[in-house]
Amino acid sequence: MNVNEAMTTPVKTCNENTSLDEVARMMWEGNCGAIPVITDANHPVGIVTDRDIAMAAMLNHQPLWNIPAAAVIQGQELCCCDQQEPIENCITKMEEKSVRRILVTDASGALCGIVSMGDAIAFTQTEKTKTRKKVIGAEQVIGMLRKVSRHHQSGDYPLMHI
Repeated sequence: MNVNEAMTTPVKTCNENTSLDEVARMMWEGNCGAIPVITDANHPVGIVTDRDIAMAAMLNHQPLWNIPAAAVIQGQELCCCDQQEPIENCITKMEEKSVRRILVTDASGALCGIVSMGDAIAFTQTEKTKTRKKVIGAEQVIGMLRKVSRHHQSGDYPLMHI
């Protein structure tokens, strides 16, 4: 099974100048917890999560409409996978980088989808069956969930300043 068979599309996106109140509105309307930040050429440069928005507001003591998405993606290590990669590679990257979501790109590096922990779980199989349905092994998904769901130390997150 390749990543493009499990990824979520379409993906709501923003740019570096989009205010966090607009990003939060996009999350509300799209029923999602993360919005990728892209360039004009649709190449991902970061991702803003609902937690990022809460921490940016608290750390900066500013209204969300005064804080651009760029403030929360500074120094962020972007984690992506290619849509043609096997889904197992994607799950391994999520585990290695301890991320709950991974951005999916095409051959040109443009954003084309996103894979979340929920997507991985939706394609998990616990037993071998004779069906031809493509699935991900439960052991690999549980290993990834265990790693990305661990408690973080207070210094694990960079300070955000505008």
